Amino acid sequence: MVLNDTVTQEREKLIRYIKAHIKKHGSIPHTTLEFYKFIKLLGKGAFGKITLGVHKLTGKYVAIKSIDKANIKDDYSRRKVFQEVYILKKIRHSCVIRLLEVFESEKHFLMVMEYSGGGDLLQYVKRRKRLNEQSAKAIFKQILYALGHCHCRSVLHRDIKLDNVLMDGDGGVKLCDFGVSRLVKKG
Repeated sequence: MVLNDTVTQEREKLIRYIKAHIKKHGSIPHTTLEFYKFIKLLGKGAFGKITLGVHKLTGKYVAIKSIDKANIKDDYSRRKVFQEVYILKKIRHSCVIRLLEVFESEKHFLMVMEYSGGGDLLQYVKRRKRLNEQSAKAIFKQILYALGHCHCRSVLHRDIKLDNVLMDGDGGVKLCDFGVSRLVKKG
């Protein structure tokens, strides 16, 4: 990604802030909203919104899931959010969306994830009307690899649908949305 002038200026300001914080406190500052530039809304879910953002230090696109803290007041909701974070940290696979970092602001709990710019599988299928056997096999194979890896880590996704399979634009597939996933206990 090519950084525009505004993001470049914000990046330089952020670098100065980080250097000053390290010099004063001897540690790296906690992530805040200032580390990201929010571009546009990508989607809404039951708990929050997904926004396209740019990490100012690296210039990389990211997907930021923001959950309003007002929506996670009871223990059940809080546990559900923390379980999704735990599961995403536990799973590392090329066909599963990657959790990059988690932080909170005054009003929101934010999960920064890898951005997969090719849209979801539902849009992909709608655009093409139908998939030929070869591309369908390639997509299905990647979904199975992702699910196999999840199952090896004792994770059940429980919400496999076209909208929860993202395309990376190069024929790659990324499984996402582990909000209703469960950990399997032995026995």
